Order: sequence, then structure tokens, then C-alpha cells
Amino acid sequence: MQDHSDTGSESSSAGRDSSEPHGVDPGTQRVTSLSEADKTAVDRLFEDGLDHLNQADAGDLNDRENAVLQVLSNLEQYPAESSSDELVDATLAGIDRYEAGRENRFSISADQGTTGRSIRLPDFFATAAALFLAVGIGVPLFESIQSNERITMSQHRLGTVGSAIAGFSIDQGGALPLSGSEDQRDTPLHQQYYSKNLSELIDGERCGYSNLFSGSGDNVRPLVGYRVFVTRKTFRHARFSPDDVLISDPNPVLDSFRANERPNGPMSGAVTHDGQGLVVYRFDGSTPFLVEPTDFDDHQSADSGPSRRMDLIWVSDGYRHGDQDGIGWPTADSDDVLAH
Repeated sequence: MQDHSDTGSESSSAGRDSSEPHGVDPGTQRVTSLSEADKTAVDRLFEDGLDHLNQADAGDLNDRENAVLQVLSNLEQYPAESSSDELVDATLAGIDRYEAGRENRFSISADQGTTGRSIRLPDFFATAAALFLAVGIGVPLFESIQSNERITMSQHRLGTVGSAIAGFSIDQGGALPLSGSEDQRDTPLHQQYYSKNLSELIDGERCGYSNLFSGSGDNVRPLVGYRVFVTRKTFRHARFSPDDVLISDPNPVLDSFRANERPNGPMSGAVTHDGQGLVVYRFDGSTPFLVEPTDFDDHQSADSGPSRRMDLIWVSDGYRHGDQDGIGWPTADSDDVLAH
């Protein structure tokens, strides 16, 4: 049997057969290559699994193949140091980090949409200032809009009713509506609904029920205050000046007497406008908004001659707050008293 222990060794003589393994010139880096016969033997061993013990017939291996197996078996006995625990731990940790990073890259985090930006004090104060500014401007503006809306509604209502009264007066030769009984002045104003004197406007289809009243049955609520007459004979359109008050928003002092509550002061505004004023309808057809429930009348004095005096339109002349029952009945046509 030939000795093939030189398998894979470099050639040392130029006269060796070209089928033998050969190398490069000594003195340079040695690179070993396999001969064609060695390559054939290795290919066959790879096909059979490189394990001669598992060969179906060991006699099928030639000497060159056996020599290759012997060289490879020597590699298994090559001394090598075992890996240290620190190296193993470091390797496993690196693998874990890689897997965790890979999982993060391919997953959607629950808080991915958040920027994670913390609130800074300048931002907080700027936001607070904006909110205070919005409240400081927005709330008064909203209240002003509501107030203007209520004023507009009152002016529209009183204008409609005032026009109806004017039309009634023309048809009745200057008389103003009075549908109550002859002894109406015998009953205090807070014990009757004085604005029912205007019911003739509804019967004559001069204005609608909703312009004068809200609700029905026992829950009827008058919406218009009407000038209180002194005598039926003198209660005529021609007896009043253009700037005298004919109708107004409901009288809040009268309401407090009807509710058996502490009477509202005679300078109170209408409840319709949160006590901040009232709308009136004058004989000339104007519907101004008054901050205070007062009017000015021409007054003739024996001592000082003609003058103008302030007249409270919620109560009669001589009314003293808290000293009497009701707002009283007027005794002069110049005394503006509005009741509903």
C-alpha cells in the first residue's frame, strides 16, 4: 500500500508528478492546494457524509480517501481553549440587545404618537394668560350680546302693542283701551292683573296673545306694563304729551308685592333685563331703553313757576318704600305709573 500521509502538503521538488499536491516557493507565504485526485476524494467523502464509520462498505474507500479522513480526525484532537463565562455572557447579552432593537424597530409603540415634550413654565404662563384673556373678553361680550338681544325683543314687543293701542285709539275717537269694571280703582293694583285692560286688542285681532301674555290658565304671566288711569273720562290719547310713557316692561315692584316678598326698591330695573334697566314705549312711538325707571314731567309750582321733576314710573307719587301696602294709584294724569 502506498503512503498518502503527504496529502495536502506542499511540493518540495520540481520533478514531482503534476498530479501530486504542489505549493509556492518557500520564503513566500505558503498556500496549499489540492491535486485533482485529492479533490475527487474530498468530493466523494462529502457526498458520503465524511464519516467512514457510517459507510455501507468500508472497502469502497481508496487509500487517498482514508488518508483525508485521517487528517480530518486529527483536527478533532487539536487542542483549543474553552470559552470563558464572561465571553459567553457578553455574547448572549449582545444577541439579546440585537433582538430587542429589532423588535422595537418592527413594532408600533403605544405612545408613539406623543412627542414626550414636557410642559415648560413659559408655556404654562402663556396658556394661562390666553385663557384669562379669553374669559375676560368673552364673558362680558357674551353677556352684552344677551342683554342686547333681550332689549331688542322688548322693543319689538312694546312696539307691536303700542301700534295696536294707537290703532284702537283712532278707531275709538281717542279713547285708550279699558276693559275693567267701573270700580277697578277700589282694588289695589297688586291684587289684580291690570294689563287685562289690553285684552280688547286681542279680541279685535290688533295683536296676538303672545305679545301680551305667556302661559295659560292659572300660569298666565303678563309681559307688558300699561299706564294706570286716573279717571276713565280723562284717559284719552290727547291728554298726554308725546314723551309720556304708555307701556313698558313688567313692574318688578308690583311682582314683589304679589309674591308677598320684601318689595323691590322703586329704582329697580325690570326682571326681563336682570334689574339693569327697562324698555318703555312713549306716545310718540319711540322705544328707548332706560337705565333707571324714571321719567321727567312738567310741573307747575305756585312759588317757582314751571319746572321739570323726576317721576318714578313703578310707583305713584307719595309712595314711601316699606310704609304702605302696594304701589298706590295715581291721582294726577301727569303721574306715570305702569302696572301689569
